[in-house]
Amino acid sequence: MNNLDEKRIMDIIFDDIGSEEKSITGIQKSLEKKGLNIHRLVLTGYLRALTEMGMINEKEIKPAKIYSIIKRNDKDIYSMVGEVARMDDEEESGNNALLLLYSLFDRPVFMRELEKCNVSQPRDYKIVTSSYRSEYIKKLDEAGLKIPKSNQLIEPQNIDRLKLISLLKNFIFQQYDLKKYCVSNNNQQRLD
Repeated sequence: MNNLDEKRIMDIIFDDIGSEEKSITGIQKSLEKKGLNIHRLVLTGYLRALTEMGMINEKEIKPAKIYSIIKRNDKDIYSMVGEVARMDDEEESGNNALLLLYSLFDRPVFMRELEKCNVSQPRDYKIVTSSYRSEYIKKLDEAGLKIPKSNQLIEPQNIDRLKLISLLKNFIFQQYDLKKYCVSNNNQQRLD
């Protein structure tokens, strides 16, 4: 298998399918034209994995299976984090969003980013300075988020690992339907 510009195979498949519906044969031929020779069984495995992860649809039109990309909602990271932060606890939504963004981005967070999450003002934070501040602002500007030069850069005062795990779990559950992989724990408890 040749490494086409170091792109991940998943990204190449997504680019290939685009907004169309394609069969395995159609995808394989298209990839071969791009110089990527993937054995049919390997491609079938990738497509099955992407289907199980809820990233592409598979429908059977005999004798072939047809694949298409599942359209995700066009929410940005901030609206998704805001939803999870508010869902957990409306009053603590600012602290929750700060904890999530800080952990996901592995950097301090600008107050403007929390405003984009549409959450309450965080209470449990410390103001920080960073030698990377101008680089953060530039990167966010490239992503379409304007950060005022005077905007505070903050970090969570305390990191509650159990809270973080709960928030990350909710964040992942919001993006993927994982119920099919879980067993509900509806056992009745007996009173002794």
